[in-house]
Amino acid sequence: MLPTAAAAALMVTTTGATMAESAVPVAAPLTLDLSGAQSETARTEQAADEATVIDLAVRRQDSSMQTAALQGRVEAKDRAARDAKRKAAAKAKARAEAERNGKKWVKAIRTGRHTSDFGPRWGRNHNGIDVAAPVGTPLYAMSKGTVVHAAYSSVAGNKVEIKYWDGTSSTYHHMSRMDVKAGQSVMPGDVVGAVGNTGRSFGAHLHLEIHPGGGDPINPFPWLKKKGILVG
Repeated sequence: MLPTAAAAALMVTTTGATMAESAVPVAAPLTLDLSGAQSETARTEQAADEATVIDLAVRRQDSSMQTAALQGRVEAKDRAARDAKRKAAAKAKARAEAERNGKKWVKAIRTGRHTSDFGPRWGRNHNGIDVAAPVGTPLYAMSKGTVVHAAYSSVAGNKVEIKYWDGTSSTYHHMSRMDVKAGQSVMPGDVVGAVGNTGRSFGAHLHLEIHPGGGDPINPFPWLKKKGILVG
């Protein structure tokens, strides 16, 4: 009986202990009970943090855009400077080339037949040479210069006078037409008119005179030969 009673007592004790242990309440998870004011403060702080982040992002973007715009302006300025430099160099090259080309000498007429020399003729001096050619044959400026006369006279007919860059003047007489006017600039090879038979003339031809320094006429042949532009 004793063992049985002891066992019973032990079971009761064990059961009681178990039941007692079961009766101990389990601790609930810890929660933070914020008041309404605290919640509002937290939300305000969170919103401020978000606004700060957004503001920083916007500032970075603005800074990047400003940097890109500044870089773009600098690059555009550099391109403009390079373009201006290239254009200036091209203009200088063109001017230098024009200057070189302007000082070349070319023939006043490219085809024709020499018919009369410089010197005494019919009791007076023949101040130029004559080159016969069909009416309308083009006549050219021999170098860079300025037309100082373009008009009709009873003796010379349609007459053009050109003063060249070295001070020499040439005159073209008996032209069928004049393609230039007084004051006009010409370059080597520019058409100034055409062969004709106007004024005191006995057939279509070019009467060509050369006046060094704008002075008295000289025999054109030595002068033309020196320039390498003999005509006729």
